[in-house]
Amino acid sequence: MAAQNTLFAIMNVSNPSALKSTMPSISPWPYLELEDGEWLLVAPTGTTTEEVSAKLGFNSAGKDTALILRVENYFGRNYSTVWEWIKTKRGALLDTAASIEG
Repeated sequence: MAAQNTLFAIMNVSNPSALKSTMPSISPWPYLELEDGEWLLVAPTGTTTEEVSAKLGFNSAGKDTALILRVENYFGRNYSTVWEWIKTKRGALLDTAASIEG
């Protein structure tokens, strides 16, 4: 069995509309916008928060800000579609160019 992909939470984004337009460029990493300025992102095993930050353009001085958290465990109450999305995307092969949103 292959290792699970890594789940990240992106929050406290200073410019949500700019990040929303950037997110499609991270293909084939799937992402899900939870609310304005809050996303879940799944990346290949071993991806670091610094790599996610660089891919999203947050590593340059004077750029917008955000918190990028690697999620090792999670629990909570949310819609079943969110839990299914996490389960499906963590087990997905990420080397395809298929549509990744949602």
